[in-house]
Amino acid sequence: MHLDSQHRGLQPDKRPVLRGLFRCVPLLFAVFTLGLVLTFASSPQISANANNGTSGTKQHLLQATHRKFKSVCGLPKPGYASCMADVTLNTSGQPLTSSSPQTVSGYGPAQFHTAYNLPCAPGGPIAAVCSTPSSFGPDTIAIVDAGNFETGVSGLETSLDDYSQNYGIPACDESNGCLSVVNQSGQDSPLPAALSIDDYSWSTEMALDVETAHMICQDCKILLVESDDDSVPNLAAAIAEAATFKPAAISNSWESEPDEPSLDSSVELTGTAVVFAAGDDGSGGPTSQWWPGDDPNVVTVGGTTLNLNADNTWNSETVWIDSGGGCAANYDAPTWQTSLPDWATQGCGTKRAYGDVSADADPNTGASVNINGSWEQVGGTSLAAPLVAGIFGLVGGVNTGVTASSVPYSASSSAFHDITSGNDCTSGQTTHCYAATGFDTPTGLGSPDGIAGFTSLPTQPTLTVTTVSQTEESLSWTASSATDGIAGYYIYRNGTRIATATTTSYDDPGLSANQTYSYYVVAFDTDDNQSLPSATVNGFTAIPEDINEDGHVNLLDLSILADKYGQCGASVGRADINGDGCVNLLDLSLLAQTYGSE
Repeated sequence: MHLDSQHRGLQPDKRPVLRGLFRCVPLLFAVFTLGLVLTFASSPQISANANNGTSGTKQHLLQATHRKFKSVCGLPKPGYASCMADVTLNTSGQPLTSSSPQTVSGYGPAQFHTAYNLPCAPGGPIAAVCSTPSSFGPDTIAIVDAGNFETGVSGLETSLDDYSQNYGIPACDESNGCLSVVNQSGQDSPLPAALSIDDYSWSTEMALDVETAHMICQDCKILLVESDDDSVPNLAAAIAEAATFKPAAISNSWESEPDEPSLDSSVELTGTAVVFAAGDDGSGGPTSQWWPGDDPNVVTVGGTTLNLNADNTWNSETVWIDSGGGCAANYDAPTWQTSLPDWATQGCGTKRAYGDVSADADPNTGASVNINGSWEQVGGTSLAAPLVAGIFGLVGGVNTGVTASSVPYSASSSAFHDITSGNDCTSGQTTHCYAATGFDTPTGLGSPDGIAGFTSLPTQPTLTVTTVSQTEESLSWTASSATDGIAGYYIYRNGTRIATATTTSYDDPGLSANQTYSYYVVAFDTDDNQSLPSATVNGFTAIPEDINEDGHVNLLDLSILADKYGQCGASVGRADINGDGCVNLLDLSLLAQTYGSE
């Protein structure tokens, strides 16, 4: 079992009091405990070389220096929230700061975009740096945090501009339309006061969230919604206000205990990806109440330790030992979880498992963050949440009416790096906390490998087939919708694609008479993401009036119709061609004129 020298061996109900204490001990001191040795020994970075799966060659790993770290926010009191940012510390127990990001050795755009195979703007190629767009948007990433940046909006803008300038990515501030800051009522003034916690403030959290979201989607607008304080009702009100701006995603790097069911409606949104950090206290076990990450309607992001090759390509990932997650106590599992082939092995029964996906969170492989001109190395699932929210920005969010947490479950397994090693177990825990092949509670479906796992599929069309003649069928279907727009429809006959249409109809001529043909239609968007196929509908190439299906319209058909419907009456049926209330020779002559008598 993977142990941590600070809190493993404690009773699970005592562990939360250590939020905010030093939790990771430097490797250079030989006098530390066996738990530290086990932690280091289980890390994939103990090897100087690792195989790069894409090239088959041996490359040196980027080495992460293991340091102590401390939570920015302490354990919240009931009704209040705790942010999930963790800052690395120097040997004196103070935040490790520098005038240069290279000194703190945190990851930046080159590492995250290369490792996770991400473009830097919607529709672009995989790249770490984008040129400045002519205008930002239309997609917006909203971020909800408590209080104001300690030096105000100008301080946040300066920090973000310093970050952008260092990495060569587009500047992002209010003047160029990239950044907006509003209060929980959606107004740009008055903004709340800065919220301090012990020697820290939510400013570190804000800088991490805003810089990460901008770094991932460099063409997106960034909207920071600041709640009056860190009370859960105010944060929930800020989420509801953020939703009115119609963002692609709303990033939240905070959590509260216990559950707040009366506020569920604030986070249970469709058409917007509501993203939450899974927490930094290890697995919540089988009866977790960390709200709202345990709500099945939000996308909950677990934490990993991300190991890279020297060229920043992905080498390996393990569960970050402090990542949160578990099995919800009060929320049932959604169908997209219970339908997983390995759901029964998760141990959650009928309850929701979280997280859904995962990303880098270990402070030792964390991000370089600029805070008022000073660089710090910051991690926690506070890093993982805006990273995933940024990806939802890259794909334009989710379709109207779609619950975003369902989207990754509809993707191919190749859309994720499967995390198969490590755990976030607390003392005495043996379930709900180990990585495994496929879905697992600590890391969900895995970490991003491109954008496909976060792309909302086009909606499913509904098909109608109408027989035109003995050689032609006419197809029509309902219009589909997609985040990136519908590019067209693939038409399939008897399981083979026969045509592509850009409208919602298609005529299929040149068929054989008296044959049954089966059809279905698939919508696709501008990135060729395809909808589920429509239900299969059969068409039979016999003209409607060829009652006995012998390929001829003649007196025999008329006699059958007359026998069935009566020659005259209120319901004479489909063979009353001229609509005079009778089936007679006049109708037959009209049929013969149209189709021929043989």
